[in-house]
Amino acid sequence: MVEILEKLLLLQERDQRLQTFLHEINSVPAEKAALQKELDAAQRTLENDKTRATQIEVERKRLEVEADGKRAQIAKYQTQQLETRKNEEYTALKHEIERAQSDINTIEDRELELMQEFEDLKPVIAAADAKYSAEKNRVANLMKIADEKVGVLQGRADELKVERDAVAEEVKASDDDLFELYEKLFRTKAGRAIVPLEGNHCSGCHMTVTPATLRDAKVGTTVVSCEQCGRIVYVLPEYQR
Repeated sequence: MVEILEKLLLLQERDQRLQTFLHEINSVPAEKAALQKELDAAQRTLENDKTRATQIEVERKRLEVEADGKRAQIAKYQTQQLETRKNEEYTALKHEIERAQSDINTIEDRELELMQEFEDLKPVIAAADAKYSAEKNRVANLMKIADEKVGVLQGRADELKVERDAVAEEVKASDDDLFELYEKLFRTKAGRAIVPLEGNHCSGCHMTVTPATLRDAKVGTTVVSCEQCGRIVYVLPEYQR
């Protein structure tokens, strides 16, 4: 195999590993965002339950005030009944008292419903609170692990980049045009600029190469490319005969 091709394969291996590291590093923000989303959902559930409990208390107090107002009306009507001597007025006041009492009964029924809902909410809120606390601890730990992961990966990526740049300089010094071709292929061919031949097929595009390309690749004294996809191709040592 021609020496510069060996260096290109080494460069591609470094670039592929570096690409993997960077992909993992870049995926961490999305992982953290997903964790935060889970935590936010647990928090919203807890807040919604607490908000409903507060709404119940507010409504109960409003109903108490309304019921007290109805009782005051009844007391007023009863006083007026004692003072009136007209049957029509007495009967009208009686109807008002009955209407007010009916309103009070409706209010009290609603108060009982709210009290029951409030009691039912207590264990729900306690469970939501416990879940949120557990979720907060879980997410905090996973966030820490994610940050530590980025630190480790970034350290490895930095070390690998130094190695990669050293190999790249050697390739550029030998053949700058070939280095530019490699970089273009690496960008446009999903990180596979150099691929082995599988029989007489390019393993990158799976198309058949010409007999001349296959022969030159087997001889291994020059850098050859697939006529179809433009990738640099070579023959594995065990298939060079």
